[in-house]
Amino acid sequence: MTGPCEWLATRTSQRTLARLTLAFAAGFVVLGASVTWYVGSVGLSMGAMAYDGDDRTVVIDASERAAFASHYDERTEVGWCLYGTTNESHVRIAEVVPAAPVSQGSERVTFTCLPETAGQLLAGENAALLGTVHSHPGHDESELSGLDIALFGRLSPLVDVMGVYTEADGPAFFTTGSMTNPLDTRVVGDGTDGPGDGQPRNRSARLLNGSADPAVRDRSR
Repeated sequence: MTGPCEWLATRTSQRTLARLTLAFAAGFVVLGASVTWYVGSVGLSMGAMAYDGDDRTVVIDASERAAFASHYDERTEVGWCLYGTTNESHVRIAEVVPAAPVSQGSERVTFTCLPETAGQLLAGENAALLGTVHSHPGHDESELSGLDIALFGRLSPLVDVMGVYTEADGPAFFTTGSMTNPLDTRVVGDGTDGPGDGQPRNRSARLLNGSADPAVRDRSR
């Protein structure tokens, strides 16, 4: 009985066989690299739970922060795309854009930020994607779930920030260097430039007083 290798050899030239061998070898290399990246990124996300070493401050205008509340839906998860810049001391969120969902439910939402980024480019707006925020309806604290952490590990080469929004707690922003505790947040341009009336009940520890024109020298990452 002729095996598959012998059968292939009798029906192809040496050159074609060599090309097929190279194609299969390249495929295995790509597959191995993909598996290594996937496993390594999950390991990164899980290992990041052990420390909170990112001491940068998130700076966001009050008008942009209000986009979370205006787009929130208590019946289903929703998402937002974040655009802005970063430097060694700050994460500057310049624009918050509601995301068009690919799929959506009460406990999960999927979106890509590709159409939103294309729209930013076409409109001549800031198209430097910082990261994403999604809501957790019915929760009291804005924190990453175990699934969020695993997903963030896989997305970390593409985005810098993952945020969670709850109606009670407001938005909280995390990085791979700070997954269990959110970054401090400075809200500017609201007339008070810091925590004031109407702020979520337990955000005082995360909000920092700031000026209306913070001294942040941003650069694209």
